[in-house]
Amino acid sequence: MKIAFYTKYDRMGASSRYRTYQFLEKYWKAGIETRTFHLFPSLYLEELYEDLPFSSSRRELFGKRHHDLDHIESFDLVVIEKELFPFLPAFMEKKYFEKATKIVLDFDDAIFAKYQKHPNPFVRFILRKKLDQLMAWSDGVIGGNRFLCDYAAQHAPRQWLVPTSVDVDKYVPHDQDHEGLISIGWIGTPITSKYLELVRRPIERLAQIAPIRFIVIGAQAPDWHGVQTQTHDWAEENEAKLIRWMDIGIMPLEDTLWEKGKCGLKLLQYMAGNVVPVGSDVGANRDIIDHGIDGFLCKTEDDWFETLKDLAENQEKRVQVADAALKKVRKDYSIDVAAQKLIEIFHEVVNHSE
Repeated sequence: MKIAFYTKYDRMGASSRYRTYQFLEKYWKAGIETRTFHLFPSLYLEELYEDLPFSSSRRELFGKRHHDLDHIESFDLVVIEKELFPFLPAFMEKKYFEKATKIVLDFDDAIFAKYQKHPNPFVRFILRKKLDQLMAWSDGVIGGNRFLCDYAAQHAPRQWLVPTSVDVDKYVPHDQDHEGLISIGWIGTPITSKYLELVRRPIERLAQIAPIRFIVIGAQAPDWHGVQTQTHDWAEENEAKLIRWMDIGIMPLEDTLWEKGKCGLKLLQYMAGNVVPVGSDVGANRDIIDHGIDGFLCKTEDDWFETLKDLAENQEKRVQVADAALKKVRKDYSIDVAAQKLIEIFHEVVNHSE
């Protein structure tokens, strides 16, 4: 079987790395020949995160993608991460859907919500139904959470739930002694760091009564009153090692359609690192965490404060919950489990006749 993966980013982009690139060796061992074609390179993301003007124009990047699509019909299956051409209408992609033997779309974000809620009325008018149309033209949709699959069920001929997964073996066992401080951590990008403001007051309150340190990976740590912070640059080879310095890992989110489409990657990384996961009671977080057993869900600032305070004061609880979280991620969200599901889906699609 020959499969072409058209990803949004190269390995630097978390969505592409965790939904495609981390599985390539598994596919090869299963006898699947793969080719990958990314749209946006690492430099694009580096410039985006540093708020710099893009050195490559979208015309250049889209031109390269058109070239990469020249022989789309030579593959048994094409897997597209979200869409081929962001912010272009569906008809610009139609000819490629018609040329491909089989096409599956993969979603780990509610891109349709971005278009439907876009502040520009022209964008909303032109693109509000774009993803609906692409789903209808496809042979099926793979969704990273139930919300995405439920949406796809309205438009796509078939849909499959394959949660985002992590390679648990890459994570270093958690060290419970961090210089006498309770380390609360977050991993993300400068763009998603906006969510940290949701927990500012709870963490500032906690810092007044408990010896805590706040670790930020992938963005600048905020300057919060009375809170000791650390900033660490993100690198793929270091993220698992850095997570080991956390006692508690947080994933605050707003509660909108966009956040409902998120697939809880941060929580899974914390769980794989034997770290207690604490997230907002939103979307896939609810599916991943069994509240009070292998993590905690919070709705209000008081929830965040009381949960973090209780964990900071109770090492035995931290160890118990972190161990349960590690057990769950190994069982339900490991790369091996997801790879097997994906391989079965690919064979199902390729062998399916209309």
